[in-house]
Amino acid sequence: MGLICCIYKPKNHGKSGVIEFQLFNIKFVNQKLTAKMNPLPDNNTEIESNDTESTNLVEKINYNEKSVDQLVSFAQDIINRQNILLASKEMEALRVAFYKKINLEKHDILQTFLKNGGLEDEFKAVPSPQEKTFKEILLKYRDKKEKARKQQEREYAKNLKIKNDIISDIHGLINSKETIKDTFVKFKELQEKWRNTGEVAMAFRNDSWKSYHHHVEKFYDFIKINKELRDLDFNKNHQLKVILCEQTEALMEEKSINKMNEELQMLHEKWKQIGPVKPEYRESIWERFKQASRQLNKKHNDHYTNLKEKGLEHLNAKSSICDQIKELATQKADNHKQWSELTEQVQFLEEKWRKEGPIRKDDLKSARSEFKKSLDIFYNKRNEFYKSKKEESVQVVNQKIDLCEQIENINAIETQDWNKQTQKVLNIQEKWKKSGYLPKSKSEKLWKRFKSALDVFFENKRTFYATKDEQKVRHLSEKETLFETIKSFELNSDMKKNKETIGAFMKQWREIGPVPRDKQQIETSFRKTIDIFFAKMKIERDELEEIRFKDKIERLKQSTNHDAILKEKKYLKNKIDILQKEVNQYETNMAFFKNSKGTEKLKNQVVSKIEKNQATIKSLRKKLKLISAI
Repeated sequence: MGLICCIYKPKNHGKSGVIEFQLFNIKFVNQKLTAKMNPLPDNNTEIESNDTESTNLVEKINYNEKSVDQLVSFAQDIINRQNILLASKEMEALRVAFYKKINLEKHDILQTFLKNGGLEDEFKAVPSPQEKTFKEILLKYRDKKEKARKQQEREYAKNLKIKNDIISDIHGLINSKETIKDTFVKFKELQEKWRNTGEVAMAFRNDSWKSYHHHVEKFYDFIKINKELRDLDFNKNHQLKVILCEQTEALMEEKSINKMNEELQMLHEKWKQIGPVKPEYRESIWERFKQASRQLNKKHNDHYTNLKEKGLEHLNAKSSICDQIKELATQKADNHKQWSELTEQVQFLEEKWRKEGPIRKDDLKSARSEFKKSLDIFYNKRNEFYKSKKEESVQVVNQKIDLCEQIENINAIETQDWNKQTQKVLNIQEKWKKSGYLPKSKSEKLWKRFKSALDVFFENKRTFYATKDEQKVRHLSEKETLFETIKSFELNSDMKKNKETIGAFMKQWREIGPVPRDKQQIETSFRKTIDIFFAKMKIERDELEEIRFKDKIERLKQSTNHDAILKEKKYLKNKIDILQKEVNQYETNMAFFKNSKGTEKLKNQVVSKIEKNQATIKSLRKKLKLISAI
């Protein structure tokens, strides 16, 4: 049957160390449990940080700077790629940039047409050759993407069948009448086949792995393997798990929280790959590993709690800096040199304010507002001085100062619409280039201030998108976990309790937040699952419509589009007005039926339409009342 040879080579990589071992002839791969990783910091209280470890997810290529022909070429390159499923975000960014340029060109053509005496209603935009080509490429892209998706689904289904067959074969080995040697060889071949089989669909991964692991566990528990070999394997696994426990406990000395967390996750992955130990040690060795993990998780959470507490200290420090800026604004300055010195001090304080440690998200708006006001007090007073001086370059100086302040004002405002703000900044940059010449003695400080504001803006933009995308990925993971719970929920005879539970599911789902654009399928699956529950519960149509509308309003409240609820309210009012006008018209028409013969059928149809519209108006007014109650 062969022997197991295990070579352990400790390598010191930091304080935690890394296990490197080799198994010859037989490798036992088994897992008894799944570790629960430590949670991320509470999303409801964010820390403003200068941490640069997060991945920059901003597009590497700025498509807005490319020509129409170049964009067509980029699109063609994308559809020629082997893995088309990875290009969705890139193609969408390219499409937006392309049509933005095309629409600008059409707008220019329209303006020329109007200047030459044409009427807007007579204008017809003829698609350019590039636009026709781009549309053809988009159609090819969508077709190729759909084929790739279907191919992926076929691969997933094929892999799932293979893995189910492997599980069935392992189950069959438990009662095999073959020799131990032949049975164990087949078992190892099945394990190797499992490892070499690709992924299955996300919906089946967890259950498939659990089933596989369960049957592997039963194989080790019931196979008629000789005790010496089994004990040797158990002892080897026990030694490896003890080493993992020691490495996990040693992580308490790691100073870097991020590194500690990453290595803890890596150790949990290694734990999964180690087979079982003797039954009498299984609970104790797992408890030791679990306890060490809990201590590390606590250290991780305490770290972020401490950051929140320090946020208040940083807020007070920022407020103190604002007071210093205001104090500088009260100092007397009668010439350019004095104002330059004061400006340098203020710029130093500005930089100091920005470099001050992170603060709570709830305090960001007030802190930035106070900062902006203190800067406004100083720069307004300084501007008054320069305006009072009849110098030859005063207009240029004031214009450049204004451009600096525009960038700084943009930086001081929290925004979700970064595309709009970016366009503003680009326009300001263009104005700076055309703002005129100044001697170096006057222009250098203004340029430093302007460049500093630009750097702050683009850094804030980068951080925003990096954080936003990371949050969406976390949201997806949380929703996938919640969705598994929802799918396993079973209705009972208590309808009130069922409604409360499903309502809680819907609320929890909304509160998690949005997921990446290419993962929207989970939202559709969730809504279909909830609709199935409602169908089984046989809820009245009016009640079901109210539940769905309330859920819609709650989602609109969480939307980054602050006008979403107002638009919905306006839509309902307009719809009511339209239907009411139809009712009025129908009622007016009813007067013609009184003295007419043979119109009974037509009259009944009109009455039916009036009743239908009035019922719809009643429902819409109920919805409008729900919105007004917000």
